[in-house]
Amino acid sequence: MTKLHPILRGLAVLAVAFAALSARAADYPSQPIKIVVPWAPGGFTDVFGRIIADKLTKSLGQPVIVENKPGASGGIGTEFVARAAPDGYTLILHTSDTLVWNVGMADAYASDPATNQKPGYDPLRDLTHVTLMGTQPVLFLVGSHVPANTLADFVAMAKAKPGTATYGSSGEGTAVHLAMETFSTQAGIRMIHVPYKGINPALMDVLAGQVQALFLSVQGAGGNIQSGKLKPLGITSLKRSPLVPDVPTIAESGYPDFQLTLWYEIAGPKGMPQDVVDKLNRAIKAALAEPDVREKLVTGNTTIVGSTPEEARVFVVNESTRWNAAVKNAKAKP
Repeated sequence: MTKLHPILRGLAVLAVAFAALSARAADYPSQPIKIVVPWAPGGFTDVFGRIIADKLTKSLGQPVIVENKPGASGGIGTEFVARAAPDGYTLILHTSDTLVWNVGMADAYASDPATNQKPGYDPLRDLTHVTLMGTQPVLFLVGSHVPANTLADFVAMAKAKPGTATYGSSGEGTAVHLAMETFSTQAGIRMIHVPYKGINPALMDVLAGQVQALFLSVQGAGGNIQSGKLKPLGITSLKRSPLVPDVPTIAESGYPDFQLTLWYEIAGPKGMPQDVVDKLNRAIKAALAEPDVREKLVTGNTTIVGSTPEEARVFVVNESTRWNAAVKNAKAKP
């Protein structure tokens, strides 16, 4: 039998592996796909994930299942996906909140490794970015029990009794947490942070009168604004929203440098086959283009994006840089 030169034998092995990988990509998907939502059920991220999963189930011909893995401000679910096999069957609905938590944890570890834990994954190094699906401003909301009808009222109330104003968030170190701390600094007030494992539990406590304020999407607020259970005092975009045109921006309310945009992307573990990434990208963008999906998202004040994989990667890199600077300037740490 003729023996192959070691280099040729190595190339032959690589060729076989590449052919097998290409075959798997061509047959993808051949089994159910899991989209991990790293937050508790009921919030906008969960709703968004289920909308997309339903459409992908129909277009890809395999069940696409949403699995909630809350904890560590999205870090538990995201690390689970980062460590999964890069075959396209385990995905993450990656968000601005989760990225910000990771950036904050990394900064805390770099500053004091003796008392802080190093994050178990790097969102830039350990994820394959499939598509940026959408972006969204949020509302500064207070419960009906709060005696404030404008942002100025709330700030005056907080200044009158320092350290008594409270706000809820989807977790320590998330975008909404650091954004509220940034607002507090700009307004010259101190607020007590009450973190939850998702935004829906925080909303429940605001409605129940246990917590005063929170940042929440228009869709997340639902009919609670119309019913008077929630009062919107400002919106985090630089322009007013046509969905709530009477709500002033926080920028126009005396804080011109304040802006917050949340975002949502589909990602997977590092090393996913490009054919699989491209197939998922096309399927998700097609789902985002469907009229019923657009209606649900646009009425929730979400700007639909549907980016290429490379555009998603660059976006997340830029967001990481921006939030790294914000974390260093903020007083709060995860």
